[in-house]
Amino acid sequence: MGDYRTTTGEPAPTTPSHRKRFRRLTAALVLLVALLIGGSLIRFERSFMANGYVTTEDYAEVRPATIGTVAEILVATGASVTQGQTLVRLDMSEDQAAVEEARSRVLQMESETARREAEIAEEKRRHLELIAIARLKVQNAEAKITRAQELLAKALISGSSMEDTLLAGKLAQAELDSLLKKDQSVYDQELASRRQEIRARQDALLRASSHLNLKIIRAPVAGQVLRYEFVIGELVRPDNMMYEVFGGDRQVLKLRIPERYAARVAVGQSYKARLAPYGGLQPFWFTGHISALRNVIQTEGQQAYRVAYGDFEARGKNVPPGTSAEVRIYCGQVNVWQFLLEP
Repeated sequence: MGDYRTTTGEPAPTTPSHRKRFRRLTAALVLLVALLIGGSLIRFERSFMANGYVTTEDYAEVRPATIGTVAEILVATGASVTQGQTLVRLDMSEDQAAVEEARSRVLQMESETARREAEIAEEKRRHLELIAIARLKVQNAEAKITRAQELLAKALISGSSMEDTLLAGKLAQAELDSLLKKDQSVYDQELASRRQEIRARQDALLRASSHLNLKIIRAPVAGQVLRYEFVIGELVRPDNMMYEVFGGDRQVLKLRIPERYAARVAVGQSYKARLAPYGGLQPFWFTGHISALRNVIQTEGQQAYRVAYGDFEARGKNVPPGTSAEVRIYCGQVNVWQFLLEP
């Protein structure tokens, strides 16, 4: 067969290969549009994994408030404690000595101040007596001057004797004026300074006593305790966990949300948890909802996380506090493309 030729300007008819290629492109385009529309309409439940453990509604982590050496361990794992009960005592020898020294300084200053107050009171009493005596001397001198003037007028005494009498009167008045001008406020200022020193020493005693009390580690809530590993003589710091206290009747699930998912979790979201004792090939799933969140990112070692709490129902299972859990938290639906493209 020869080539098809035309002389009238019409387009050449399509060949079978051209028609086949067109059908393939059209089918691919239709399929792409269908995928785009279908991917936007089909929804997937978005979720992420977190780790946690079962605890109680009245829960506390017990850590030392200051650095110290363990001197006495009073409570073991499994014991029931009341709020405020002493769990551990750290070495208090240096702090006790500081408290005794501060108390001794307070007592010393109080004793010295009391003695000085008595001395000042006696000095003030004696000063008042001297003023009274000086007044009497002035009165006596004035009476003598009056008599001397009468006698001088009758020429019964000499002028020199009159001068001596006048001088004695002036001396008596000068003595009275000196006693009256004596500043009594110095005593009040001295006592105020001593009382201020007493308050300063009492504050020092209070600080020393407060620091001593930090060496006594007490249960912040009532409940059952779980003791961590530490021994007598070990140096502990505020970042060392010593006990966990589980109290209250209701159990909750405490979760650590990885930092990358911290913004996705919200109160009310559902979760599905698998607990270590009920795992295996056919795990038993516990379900619930997120009930509370901490609004901070915490760090522990290299791990950064946000703490969340979920309501928890044991559903007839024996779930002791501290049971570890792997949890899948559901955080809303997304379409296929969001599901595939989100980090």
